[in-house]
Amino acid sequence: MKRWIFTTFFVLLIFTASAQNVTITGRSNKTNTLMRLFAYEDLINDYGTLIDQGQTDEKGNFILEGSVKQVLPARIYVGLEYVDLIICPNATYDIEIIVPEQKENVSYFEKELPTLRVKRASDKGLYRQIVVSEEIINGYLIEHFNQIYRGRQTRYLDSIENAIRRELPDIKSDYVKSHIRYKLASIRLAISADGGKKVISEYFDGQPVLYAQSAYIDLFKEMFDNCFSKPPYELHALNEAFATGPVAFKNYLDTNPLMARNPQLAELVAIFNLQKLCQGSSQTRQLASEHLNYIKRQTHYAEHKNIIDNFVKRFNRLAPDAEATDFTLKDSNGNDISLSGFSKDLVLLQFVDGQSPISERQFAELRNLHLQWQDSVQILTIATRDQMAFYKRQFEEKRYGWPLLDLGNNILLLEAYNVRTFPEYVLIKPGTKIGAAPAPAPDGNLEATVRKMAQKKGSRK
Repeated sequence: MKRWIFTTFFVLLIFTASAQNVTITGRSNKTNTLMRLFAYEDLINDYGTLIDQGQTDEKGNFILEGSVKQVLPARIYVGLEYVDLIICPNATYDIEIIVPEQKENVSYFEKELPTLRVKRASDKGLYRQIVVSEEIINGYLIEHFNQIYRGRQTRYLDSIENAIRRELPDIKSDYVKSHIRYKLASIRLAISADGGKKVISEYFDGQPVLYAQSAYIDLFKEMFDNCFSKPPYELHALNEAFATGPVAFKNYLDTNPLMARNPQLAELVAIFNLQKLCQGSSQTRQLASEHLNYIKRQTHYAEHKNIIDNFVKRFNRLAPDAEATDFTLKDSNGNDISLSGFSKDLVLLQFVDGQSPISERQFAELRNLHLQWQDSVQILTIATRDQMAFYKRQFEEKRYGWPLLDLGNNILLLEAYNVRTFPEYVLIKPGTKIGAAPAPAPDGNLEATVRKMAQKKGSRK
């Protein structure tokens, strides 16, 4: 019996040590609104894990709780808007989130952003130290822009470090230290004259891979994006190895001494660039997928399996011929409109939120396309709830001949179609299958994409 009690206690101890509680309480000016808390272990794909959700009450109060194993970037959604936070295991936060009321006719990119105020936090000052250090860095960049970026005066980096030490003399968190280090490294890269060789040598060669550190991953992406097409690699030899198979490809990548010395970094670089190749032609996509599957089977790093799984999950969800997420929304007349009601049609979804010169131009082009398409393509414009009245007036004034739908509270539909900016377009093929997500804009290659998808010939009249 004593042994059983000891064993049970030991198991519980291991469990609580591996996943500790985080509690976030606070208030928002948005009442009765969906709240969601995401934690980000995979910053390569910017893939967040939902760890809790709830709703603000009639006074805007909320509580979100979850478990994390390490310090992680987090994002708190208030409806469609969000703020970013850094959360720690076994910490509590008391916060306030204010979502500004937006003026009509303000473009998506000109909207006022929500603000976060952390009133209390039991994270040993970690979040405050990151905020203060970023304020110091940004302040120096603004005040001494010409000297730093045009004059390439690296002495200002020492001045920034000294200013941070004066303001924050007792930084103990490795997370904060690495955040500051890689923020400064990104500035060093921007003003370097050697193509980033010194930055790679000091900040990546022989250094740990920091998957949950946004400053590290931001610099990583800038440093190693499209590196397959850069020296010391030779394009013909690279393509030959890529087509031969995963083993030949890995061996060729290891001809770069940096990659050979740093297998964990090399594998992450390969994953990052292979995922980009999955956006290419069908043959390139198939080969890149085979390479990713090989890495997933062979890797010694759990983080890499997770990154590949997250990419495949997101990619397959919106890949051509995947099942499109169905929905039922109210149109401007209050009638229910479902995507499944157009299962025999080619459907263009247009997501809008606010007005801008871009959306005005695209609406004008979309109307011309609508007249050309007649009944061969069904257009559905989906407006966010707070902009529905504006678009209803516009549809009546311009006499657009297709349905306007109200997104209402169905904000998860935006995530289902990975809508990040507005206006955004998605093509749905007959049978409610994904055709293109995202699809080109009306003032881009939308017409050609629709013609190809509908197997229509001829030019636009």
